[in-house]
Formats: sequence, structure tokens, C-alpha cells
Amino acid sequence: MKTVTIAIPALHRPDLTQRCIEFIQRQTLPACEWEIVVIENEAQPESMLLDPLPPNTSRIELERNEGTTGSINRAVAGTASKYVLLLNNDIELEPDYLEVLVGTLDSDPRLGFAAGKLLRATQRTHIDGAGDAMLIAGGAYRLGTTEEDRGQFDRIAPVIAGCGAAVLYRREVFENCGYLDEDFFAYIDDIDLGLRSHWIGFRGIYVPQAVAYHIGSATIGAAVHPRIIEYVTQNQLWVLAKDYPGSLLRRFFPRILLFHLLWLAYAVRNGGLAAYLRGAFGAIRRLSAMRRKHLELMQKRRISDEEFESLLRDSERQVYEWHSTRPEEMRSGLLNTYFRVFGRP
Repeated sequence: MKTVTIAIPALHRPDLTQRCIEFIQRQTLPACEWEIVVIENEAQPESMLLDPLPPNTSRIELERNEGTTGSINRAVAGTASKYVLLLNNDIELEPDYLEVLVGTLDSDPRLGFAAGKLLRATQRTHIDGAGDAMLIAGGAYRLGTTEEDRGQFDRIAPVIAGCGAAVLYRREVFENCGYLDEDFFAYIDDIDLGLRSHWIGFRGIYVPQAVAYHIGSATIGAAVHPRIIEYVTQNQLWVLAKDYPGSLLRRFFPRILLFHLLWLAYAVRNGGLAAYLRGAFGAIRRLSAMRRKHLELMQKRRISDEEFESLLRDSERQVYEWHSTRPEEMRSGLLNTYFRVFGRP
């Protein structure tokens, strides 16, 4: 049995996939311990990784685009490794990335997942993300994004989720959570999986010694694309419906309402009103299904509502501390308003 299965969803960018695999081939973790599964969405000969495939690499060809979630689930279901690396094809790994994260999870069975430091592939002195955090209101943020890397995120830290672009999961946790939620398709699915991991009694960790470089939005082509606004709107609402107990939804309703009004304003300013509405109506259509999934999750729970609330408060504190140390011109207007109303966590 392999130590790590590396699941790489792809959509019409064999150049990115090939480059990603070249960096995997340089890993210090011995090649006998890992395998690569490339999931080709809307597979067509001219838009797939060319044969012959690189060493330790197999391919799943899909007729339609099953998104990040469906693609990775197929790769996990068809393999049997100890760990699973969720990897975007626009990632370049430092040679010790796998070795560092595998060693981290090996060292503590309570850890469900581990994420490294992501730097920007096009500006390697700047951070793409240093672990994911979220507000109590349900808004997710990639810590450190766009900042110059001055060592401010060089400490190991607990995180509520790891960016799905390059996060290592313990297979046991991934499977016990019920895999990625395919309703999410893409975006915020990693937050949902991270929250579910905590509910079943595991923790997540950010390990800055593991470094990778991320192009970001390489397939979709824009940072504020209407499709991103649609999916983020829909999936943020689903996270609340699926992963939050009713007691917290009621207590934090004012925070949730304000955040989503601010998110709507952000979408409108970026020409995304129609995308926002599609996402909101999409969320409403599947709301009852998400509540059923919530009930299923609560049957697996290993922590209390109070412990979950503590996780959310700690994560919101991470967002606040990151935001408050940024130069004024780099601060989010949405977060400025949110923290002005609700104060320091």
C-alpha cells in the first residue's frame, strides 16, 4: 500500500498538469511511497496529459466536468493509501513538501489534515495562503494572502481548514467524513471538509516548513469571475446549513446576516449581482438536503456545540489578527465593517 495518493483534478490544461507532475517527481519522499492519479474532466485527446504517462501516474477519464469534489472522490475511491494529497494542477511543490506533511501527520494521530505555506507562483516573495480561517458568520479567508512573506507566518499553527490546492488528509478522516461533498462542486468544499473533520474529533494544522507555489484561478481565468461569486455564495450558505448546529445559527444570526449583506455588496461592486442571485437561489433549492446532511454529521460528532463554537472563535481571532496587522490600504472593507460592528474576537 502506498503512503500517499496524490489526486490532481484537471480540465483542459495538460500544460499545467505536466508541470505539476514534474515537481512531484522531485519529491524527497521516495517514489515507491506515492502515486499520482490525474482526473481528466471533459476528457478529450487534445486536452489531456499526453501518453506515455509519467512514472507512478494513472489517469481517470471523465466525459463531463465533475468539479473538484467529484474528481477527487473518484481518485480516493479507487486507491488505498494511508494519506491523500488534494492537489490543484497549478501548484509547484518544493521537494520536501510531501515528506514534511507526512512526517507531521505521522507524529500525531489526532491530526486529520496538514497544510503547507503557499506562495504565489508569479510573485514568489508574496504569500498566496498560510492556512484557512473563517469568521463565526461563515465567511472563509486564506490567511496572509497577497502579503510579502516576511516570516510572519513561519510558526506552526492550528487551522480550521486547509486550502484544497495542496492539503494532505489522513484517509481515515477523509472517508469517515463521507468524502468531499459533490454538491459543492468547487470552492468552499475544503472549508466544509475541514469543519466536518473537527466534528468527528480530529484537528488541522498549518506547517510553514512545507512550501508550494500556487498560480491561482489558472483554469477559470480570473480572481473575481462570476462563476466564483456564484459558487462561493451558494457554498457559504450551505456550510451554515450543513455544519452549524441550530443553537449557533440562532445566537450568531446578526453576524451571519451582516456578513452576507456585506458579501452581497462586494458582489454587486464587482459586477456579480446575477452570479450572487444564482448562488443564493441554488443554495435555497438544496437547503433541505443540507439540513439532512447536518443530521447525519451530528450522528458522527465527537465534540460538543461549545467546543465547535470555541473552534470558530479561535479561527475568527486568526482572521482578526491577520487583518489588523495589514497595511491600511490592503485591508478588506468587508472585514473593516464586520469588526467595527462586532469588535475584537
